[in-house]
Amino acid sequence: MLLAAVAWGVQRFVGWDTVAATATQIPSADWLAFTAFLLLSYLARALRLWRLLHDVEPRTRMTRATLVFLVHNALSSFMPARLGEATMPLLARRWLGVDWAATIGALAWWRTSDLAVLAAVALALIATGATVLAPLYALALAACAVPVIVVLLRGAVLRFVDAQARRAAGDPAWARLTRRVLAGMPARLRAVLADLALAVLSWTTKLAGFAILMQAALRAIGDNVPPLPLLAAAGLAGDAGGALPLPTLGGVGPFEAGIVLGLGALGIDPRPALAIGVTLHGALLLSIAASGLAALAIGVWLTRRSHR
Repeated sequence: MLLAAVAWGVQRFVGWDTVAATATQIPSADWLAFTAFLLLSYLARALRLWRLLHDVEPRTRMTRATLVFLVHNALSSFMPARLGEATMPLLARRWLGVDWAATIGALAWWRTSDLAVLAAVALALIATGATVLAPLYALALAACAVPVIVVLLRGAVLRFVDAQARRAAGDPAWARLTRRVLAGMPARLRAVLADLALAVLSWTTKLAGFAILMQAALRAIGDNVPPLPLLAAAGLAGDAGGALPLPTLGGVGPFEAGIVLGLGALGIDPRPALAIGVTLHGALLLSIAASGLAALAIGVWLTRRSHR
């Protein structure tokens, strides 16, 4: 329903012919740059997943972890309210042989570190003059400390569980489950820093691709072209809106609204801003769907071959 409303709104407000013209006017070199940065972002995120799960199951292979990431990325992006998040533990168990409880812990840490890294990126962009993100300053500053708190809590919870288990007769089921979940979170400082570095790489490359595509579109239509860091801030506003757990397919609607808000703060008229937002989101969703379907096909084929 919301998807149809957005499609009608785009046609009513700017016209789908304008969106198509915006996409076709972007030079091929900029489309290639956008694709390259997006691929680098996907690779960094797949490597993050492999590192987290490899600490749980050393036999985990990078190729299989990449397939799990790509399918999970597609399902969590397209299923409403982020319901696709539940697929990662299932895929990791089936394709990688990793305990589903540990995968839940890894995913919880992943989203926690994502929050901190995005907050740090937002603070850096605010420092360059991205006023659209200024209202998030205090929240972003606080979010940067979340991974430290999680690491400290992980150790405290493990000590508490072990103490309670010693007092009980045997090892309670809840204690075993808690240890399994926490096993998916990095326990060493080196692992924490490596994951945060990969998270920074994945997010900065993604936002760089967004900024390059928006810059190319603005040049093509002859509009005002703000600096790349400010365009990256507009891309962050769109991506944050699209990632909200709302009952919408692929984040359609909130993503475009975030782009219009971000570009509007830079003096861009809402009509070309909406056309750019739809173009950018369409390209992003196409990449997510294509990579997810390809990974699903390969994963199913590998699973069937291993059962022969």
